[in-house]
Amino acid sequence: MVVGFGLSVYASDDSKYNPVPDSNYDIDNIQSTADSNFEFDTEEVEKLLEDANSEPILPDKATGESGITTMGFGTYPTRYGVILVTADAYKGLIPTGHAAIIWTKEKVVESLSNGVTTGKNNWNTSKTTCYGVTVRGTTTSQDNEASNWAYRQRGKPYNWVYPNKWTRSKFYCSQLVYAAFADLYGINLDTAEFGSAIHPLELVTSSNTYTIYQK
Repeated sequence: MVVGFGLSVYASDDSKYNPVPDSNYDIDNIQSTADSNFEFDTEEVEKLLEDANSEPILPDKATGESGITTMGFGTYPTRYGVILVTADAYKGLIPTGHAAIIWTKEKVVESLSNGVTTGKNNWNTSKTTCYGVTVRGTTTSQDNEASNWAYRQRGKPYNWVYPNKWTRSKFYCSQLVYAAFADLYGINLDTAEFGSAIHPLELVTSSNTYTIYQK
């Protein structure tokens, strides 16, 4: 069980893509009111992993003017704006998972312990498990802009207060992906599994995404 930070007073509400805490709270310093005993519950994470593994693999969305996808069915994605998720435990950060968004065929944007940065788009070989997911209701051009939005956050520090998904001065991995689509398009990729904290695997099981690749 990996201990993070928590905030019990805010619950996830799927009817609002980005619910903001009461104005009396300092969004960037919400840790001062946080419950330091917050944990991503191991059993809940395991159930989330089961749900992720049961997601069907669907064709990627249409690309370009042809109206058809240019990616082979079930192949590892390199399209800009596709979300990558791994269930691998990642360097002592969020337990059982990490997330990134594809920025180019060779690069992803991700948030590590030293903050938002770029990394290699090689998760099909560097990770034991990998999911490629895309967002429902967006075009490939909008997905590309979401990756550019994430890229513009480079240099911002890691957000250790996982329930604080509202801050934009710092990010953890799945919060970064969530924020790109929430702020640009009003699409909520969070679920109700962990209140306002966003586990990477929630990006796979969200009703607003679907899986196009799984390893």
